[in-house]
Amino acid sequence: MSDLNFPNLWIAIPDSSLSDEQTKRDKTIKICQFARACSMFRVKKVYIYHDKTTNTSSEDFSLLKTVLRYLDTPQYLRKLLYPHTDQLQYAGLLHPINAPHHRELERIRDVKFGDVRVGVILKVGGKLHADVGLSSLVSFEGSGFHGKKVNVKIVSTHPSLKGKEATDYDMKDKYWGYEIQETYSLNKLLESTSNTQIIITSKKGDYVKDKEAKIMACLKSSRNLLLVFGTPKKGVDEMLAVEGRRIDAYEFVLNMFPFQGTKTIRLEEAILGSLAIFNHFLS
Repeated sequence: MSDLNFPNLWIAIPDSSLSDEQTKRDKTIKICQFARACSMFRVKKVYIYHDKTTNTSSEDFSLLKTVLRYLDTPQYLRKLLYPHTDQLQYAGLLHPINAPHHRELERIRDVKFGDVRVGVILKVGGKLHADVGLSSLVSFEGSGFHGKKVNVKIVSTHPSLKGKEATDYDMKDKYWGYEIQETYSLNKLLESTSNTQIIITSKKGDYVKDKEAKIMACLKSSRNLLLVFGTPKKGVDEMLAVEGRRIDAYEFVLNMFPFQGTKTIRLEEAILGSLAIFNHFLS
């Protein structure tokens, strides 16, 4: 598949994803591994669903969301959007994402018509501007509110630099990071997705290679591909069972590592490995 018809790649992970780490430092590093894997393989949406089999701490849930969003944010906006907070205590240890939307600082004279940059709307002197990581603010055309994160398309270059909110079409050939969405119920998430091929990852599932042809045939009529993960302690079947749903209700329940040499697969390993396998299929 080319980039133009490559399905939107989504993943779903539980809010208990950090439960096997003891320190904030280790939890933060684990989240970075999630973010790096998602960015490497062009994941566009990360769903965080509530694990009803355990009591997840609110601190872990908040840390997971904050660090994922922080890492997806271009470096030039981080101080503006994320003032000093204990949740980012170990952010300095993390490897950068370096995704296409993490653009470098540029001279205003080098900015081209049609360029898209991630920005934040600022109200200055009663007028809207956008900070897009240049040496000065960009005059912003359209509506918005102070502090809103927005993708800005340059519509007028130096010396009269202006921008407006970019559309999906403006970025149709580009990977522009991932979006974080929260959901209380995994079952409701799976029931609410339309035009989406759902893949449940499970060590109890079928060998992924045996289902490759059927998956590819199904993806021809699906706009989105959603990979659902559990944790080393609890599988997706246990997550769904608590919500009164059987895992065999889904067509594709796949064992991504049928000949594993370890007792368990860590979540960060499962995400990276599974995305690599599907990247091979889809490319």
